[in-house]
Amino acid sequence: MRRDVVRLRALALGIGVVLVVLVARLAVVQVLDGSSYAAYAASEVNSTVALPALRGAVYDRSGRLVAVSLPRAAIVADDFLVSDPAVVAAELAPLLGIPGYRLVPQLSERNGYVVLERYATPQVEAKVAALGINGITFLPDEVRTYLDPTLFQPVLGGVYASGGGDAGLEYVDNRLLAGRSGSEVLAQSAAGDPLPSAATDVVTPRQGTSVVLTLDEPLQEVATKDVAAQMRATGAHSGVAVIEDVHTGALLAMVDLVRGARGAIVPAPSNLAVTSVYQPGSVMKIATFSFALQDHLITPSTVFSVPYELDIGGYWFQDAEFHPTMPMPASQILAQSSNIGTIEISRLLGPQRLYAALRAYGFGSMTGLGWPGESPGIIGSPATWYGSSLGSIPIGTGEAVTAMQVLDAFNTVANGGEYVTPHLVAGTVAPDGAEHLLSRPAEHRVVRVSTARTITPMLEGVVQDGTAVCARVPGYVVAGKTGTAQVPDPTGPGYLPGDWNATFVGFLPAQAPQLSGIVVLNHPQPIYGGSVSAPVFAKIMSWALRHYAVPVPPGVDTQSQAAPSTCNGA
Repeated sequence: MRRDVVRLRALALGIGVVLVVLVARLAVVQVLDGSSYAAYAASEVNSTVALPALRGAVYDRSGRLVAVSLPRAAIVADDFLVSDPAVVAAELAPLLGIPGYRLVPQLSERNGYVVLERYATPQVEAKVAALGINGITFLPDEVRTYLDPTLFQPVLGGVYASGGGDAGLEYVDNRLLAGRSGSEVLAQSAAGDPLPSAATDVVTPRQGTSVVLTLDEPLQEVATKDVAAQMRATGAHSGVAVIEDVHTGALLAMVDLVRGARGAIVPAPSNLAVTSVYQPGSVMKIATFSFALQDHLITPSTVFSVPYELDIGGYWFQDAEFHPTMPMPASQILAQSSNIGTIEISRLLGPQRLYAALRAYGFGSMTGLGWPGESPGIIGSPATWYGSSLGSIPIGTGEAVTAMQVLDAFNTVANGGEYVTPHLVAGTVAPDGAEHLLSRPAEHRVVRVSTARTITPMLEGVVQDGTAVCARVPGYVVAGKTGTAQVPDPTGPGYLPGDWNATFVGFLPAQAPQLSGIVVLNHPQPIYGGSVSAPVFAKIMSWALRHYAVPVPPGVDTQSQAAPSTCNGA
């Protein structure tokens, strides 16, 4: 009897211990770990769905739409839930614009996820949803649309399938344009089908901020057509044209074209004006002349004895055309683009001062545009220059620069000697419509106002009776400079046979500059900047002056500014 009592007590104690353990465990599960188990249970039922933000639009300076993102939806089928593919295909075909015979195999794949339409418009989405087909779902998305994809492509870049900017302005301003994605939680069955319940934990997406460019679409179109026409006429491999507002640094047109397959003229793969360097030729003489004037080493009338050729560091430099040793004033040296005369003036400056001039104009540095892949160029330094560099650097055959750098140097002279940072974005427009103008870019002085005023008439002489008579614009006085230079061989020393870069850069009206511009053609025939690039500059600027209603300065002889029927230059 006593043994039975002991056994009963032991059994009761054991049961009591088990109950205590079970109660304790239940308390842990329900109280301490309850939230984690609830979250796990919810995760088996709930699914977080991303709500993409609509990407901001891009406008030109006058509010013309350039790029916009349109709401779209991907139409997806769970083909395990499609009971009769042939019937469903017949219903969807007229709405999706896809033949039924192509939809049937897709709806029969048995992989659980088939994209039937990547970018369905809201109207198509609504019509498909109204059919109430089991297994058909919709994923919100958007499609980036460019109103004229060929006109701004090198500047705008594009977007990845995921929506982020992949190049150009879309990349530079991606954080602004992209906005902020939202999300919501939806209930679904174990098979992944949506359950009839409202979305929870909704985070509303924030639409991206729109960007207003400084570019002017009508001018961009004119410049593109003129550069393309000259490329076809001269056989050029590529062409660049940039037009800038002298005083603000706003870029009004930026054209980058290349010769594609079968000779077609197409947009360049990148913004060549800032990403591609080239040997510019005589446009670089602006540094030598302006700093020699600034340092009072010369005046426009200072006369030099100029031979046809000079030996500099064991390398013979020559003028474009043979001539006997002759006296030439500095203004004529610049107008006729004498290499030897320029080298003689550069000797007065010396290598350190020449280097300082190049750096002051921005060569060897970024322009401040903030462009991905922008090149600072290559100008070296007196410590790295060769003996022959004292001949090549002053005349633009010993350095590599971008077209944008060259334009900004001349724009500095047009702006009274003050460098203004170029820019492509004028302002932004918030999702609520609030407009915000960006602050004016920084400026810094390069040469004195008096120096800019002294060299401007010398640059006018280049167009009046020098190497750039084809840059004349009737009714306006143009100041500018030509450049013609061979293309270095990338595989070693020397140059590529027959490959030249032709440049004209200038500004107008010379008396009160408003617009500056540059045109660069690679591998044209004829090869001279004054022959092939200057006429394009004149055409673009003639249109731009009318477009912006720039008044004709008083006292200008319209007839004297007319371009000749044939053009020759160096």
